[in-house]
Amino acid sequence: MRGADLPTSFVENVREEAPRGADFPATVAKNAHEGIPRGTSSPANTTDMRNVQLLPAEMLAAGKAMHLAQPHDRQKNYLLKEGAPVDFLVQLGIMTVDGKVHAQKYSKFRQINRFLEFVDDILPSLGAPEASETDEIAPKAPEIQETRSSETLPRTLEIVDFGCGKSYLTFAVYYYLTAIKGLAAHITGIDLKKDVIHHCRELASACGYTGMDFICGDVADFSGSTAPDLVITLHACDTATDYALSYAVKNGAKCILSVPCCQHELNSLTKKHVPDQAFSAMFKYGIIKERISALATDVMRAELLEISGYSTQILEFIDMEDTPKNLLIRAVKADQKRQKLDKPARKSGNAQNGQTTPTVEPFVALQNALGQTITLEKLLSQ
Repeated sequence: MRGADLPTSFVENVREEAPRGADFPATVAKNAHEGIPRGTSSPANTTDMRNVQLLPAEMLAAGKAMHLAQPHDRQKNYLLKEGAPVDFLVQLGIMTVDGKVHAQKYSKFRQINRFLEFVDDILPSLGAPEASETDEIAPKAPEIQETRSSETLPRTLEIVDFGCGKSYLTFAVYYYLTAIKGLAAHITGIDLKKDVIHHCRELASACGYTGMDFICGDVADFSGSTAPDLVITLHACDTATDYALSYAVKNGAKCILSVPCCQHELNSLTKKHVPDQAFSAMFKYGIIKERISALATDVMRAELLEISGYSTQILEFIDMEDTPKNLLIRAVKADQKRQKLDKPARKSGNAQNGQTTPTVEPFVALQNALGQTITLEKLLSQ
């Protein structure tokens, strides 16, 4: 990773502090604030760093300091801010070395930040400690974390990403949790494509992300050795999403973030004539049948997660103009017992401690209307 036009004093402080693993001094953030985001440094106080090689720890420290130094009056308050270089985004060609987002990659940059907002929302449910005032100015890069006594570190958050692909969002989650939030995290990415896994391993190595592992294999065959705190499925095709959700439920994941993709199963199983005549009319038209099947699939998944003891929402992930695969299922483990799928309750809910306990009745009603079920129901019934 090569540097950009950074203030000389800023780079010197990064070089001095980051490799030693010491807390990042406020003076470095001050230098960044004065010299980088607003471009107010005079030529005498800046050095062309394009031919200087920065170590991964230095790049992480630089990005952290400049994130903190950004002005607060920007139009969009992204968690990863434009103008602050992020090593993996530079490597992936989304950012320039001075933190500018390439115009043709801005939708991806927006998507990454949107997903990080979902991650940030569920941090309390993951048991992540709240940042102290000291954390405001102290980046905790992965390499730095490992040098500290295990007694002073919070437990490591275990995250599994099924169908990780090129892992733009996987790397974003790791960077956000470790470099910005100062948390210990370990992420396992799984994908069928060997070239994709090779690429991810090389990128993690280049960035010094020692808490990331990538496995080439089928989602359905994965069995982790550690219970996950968070399970992510981003565009895991068709029933791969079901296997990932089943793994999350059966292994007691605290949170699930799933963006389904290519929901073909229900569409291929459902014929034009179904038990409910209302569906029969809509299923006469191919494109309508495909879209209803996809939506019904995700509703059934959400209902099954509710039955399994999760508080579940279906939310808009990103604008439709960026991708039509824009629905996200967010599930947070609740203090409720898993319901049995073979014994539907007679009522839609039972009041317990002021809360409504989800039952299987809505799921069964939809299942009966369509005349079909989905893979997730079969997996959870096993």
